[in-house]
Amino acid sequence: MPLSSNRINVAELDFDDIKSNLVEFLRGQDQFKDYDFTGSGLSILMDLLAYNTHYNNLYTNLAVNEMFLDSAAKRDSVVSLAKMLGYTPRSATCSYSTVDVQIINPTSNPAVTVLPAGQPFETTVNGIQYTFYNTGDYTCAPGALGYVFSGVKIIEGTPLTYTYTTTPGIRYIIPNANVDVSTIKVTVQETASSGTFTNFQYVNNVYGAIDSTSPIFFVKETDGGLLEIVFGDGNLGMALTNGNVVTIDYYVSSLDAPNGARLFNYSGIPLLGGSTNVSTKVIAAGGSAPEDIESIRFNAPRSFAAQGRAVTTQDYQTIIMSNFPEAKSVAVWGGESNSPAIYGKVFICVLPTDADKLTTTQKTEITGTLLANKNVVSVTPVIVDPDYINIQLDITSYYDQSKTSKSISQLQQILLDTVTNYNNQNLLNFNGVFRFSELSRLLDTSDISFVNNITTVVLNRQVVPQYNVSAQYTINMINPIYTANQPEGNIYSNGFSIYGDSVNTYYLDDDGLGNIRLYTLDSNYQKNIVNPTIGTVDYATGLIVISNLKITSIVNQYFILSVKPASNDVVSALQQVAQIDFTNLNINVIPDLTATGDLAAGYNYVFTPSRP
Repeated sequence: MPLSSNRINVAELDFDDIKSNLVEFLRGQDQFKDYDFTGSGLSILMDLLAYNTHYNNLYTNLAVNEMFLDSAAKRDSVVSLAKMLGYTPRSATCSYSTVDVQIINPTSNPAVTVLPAGQPFETTVNGIQYTFYNTGDYTCAPGALGYVFSGVKIIEGTPLTYTYTTTPGIRYIIPNANVDVSTIKVTVQETASSGTFTNFQYVNNVYGAIDSTSPIFFVKETDGGLLEIVFGDGNLGMALTNGNVVTIDYYVSSLDAPNGARLFNYSGIPLLGGSTNVSTKVIAAGGSAPEDIESIRFNAPRSFAAQGRAVTTQDYQTIIMSNFPEAKSVAVWGGESNSPAIYGKVFICVLPTDADKLTTTQKTEITGTLLANKNVVSVTPVIVDPDYINIQLDITSYYDQSKTSKSISQLQQILLDTVTNYNNQNLLNFNGVFRFSELSRLLDTSDISFVNNITTVVLNRQVVPQYNVSAQYTINMINPIYTANQPEGNIYSNGFSIYGDSVNTYYLDDDGLGNIRLYTLDSNYQKNIVNPTIGTVDYATGLIVISNLKITSIVNQYFILSVKPASNDVVSALQQVAQIDFTNLNINVIPDLTATGDLAAGYNYVFTPSRP
């Protein structure tokens, strides 16, 4: 139904539509029905009214969006909404490392010596110098190697101190960005002249025995990303009184820049008059920026659902993702879903942001700190390492020479960039799926000259050998395996040596009938089957079992088992992570003469096998 001329349409948001509606509304009034609204004077007035209406509509729309966690765009709004769910966004974190410090040629020999807290350790990463500090005192007695401080944890950052005197209405805001919450220490002095000091403890929830006398503090993020210390009100935690002197010690992080530091030099106070030697036990890791908006948006409602306890697999995932910045992706499954099933345990696999797997220290931090007092007593969390399914691609792309002036190497680089982007965006996480047709389409459309491509897929699994013991290896590929009986096999390994034979190199393959074979190669590279049934393979499920294999050494750096999949699509499950194997990526570019319309060009067409 047409809009009545004396009514205005309030649903329009576009500037031109608003102006048109205003004009139609005024034309419907007797006072303005003979006016020319295209004249300069009235047109300007209509523009002004339309602009004001459009401006208010836009402001209202943006303001309403900022009221909801799903649509808010400003960090302050997202943090505020997360606060309503009881969620504190993760702060910046300092990079940390673990070292041993040995005193060389001490001038005295006490029974016990101390490495005081706050001693600097210098390192250089990418040409930039960073300083790490030990945050606690360490003691040691002389041993076989003299005085050695073992397992000294050091963190990177700039140590700072800020002091407030309590007055009515004061806010205890830390005036530095990128503060690591875990390094904050708060001491409250009764008065400036008093000798009474109280150490306050950081808590991030109200679970536990907290009363009106508990010396605790909370941390919240304020406008601009700075952190504010919040004390109790006398009911929930001890309240401060006027005249109290609050001292806040903290570290400002350099974020992820110091990660990867390996070599440290001690530059602190002399220890027993001697020199020092620093050996690294754990490479520096863990430095990160404050939690970003999308992560807060994802974690806040899940943290609220978890309510500070780990019961469901989603609870475990949320706790780790919210409190462990090194985690890029987390997979959690119950023992009943494990293969084989192990009841009473929950399995956790964490994919780090800057490594292939977690260190022992990081695993201990998760199970001993993050999950302590949160998981069900009868359930034991077990952290396992990721299993990587490496996807080996052999890509041959055909192109029309008449549509490009790019060189072969330039076209190859375009294809390499396409594969790299696909790997980063679709794989490298748990439950990642390699979709063959999607990558094939991206390859064909990456340059206007590409006509088509032939891409073959092989799956490589790195197997950790157990040297000098007769071991069983179970490799679950998840993906079904090609079953055609081929001379070269659908499953094959690189070379290795076995116990009792230091001369020959041995290999594994399958016979196409469900058996894994052990063989050597003669001088004519013909197979000599040594054991035709050293293992079994279930082609439908991708389960490979190898028994009683006693490896003494391997030919290459890694022991690799390669599989020809039944499907070109590759899935992962549980702790598996699918990724492109760039060390074995092969990209060829061939001109397609048939694309130019030459009828005889088919005689010179270069065919590429479609199976590996």
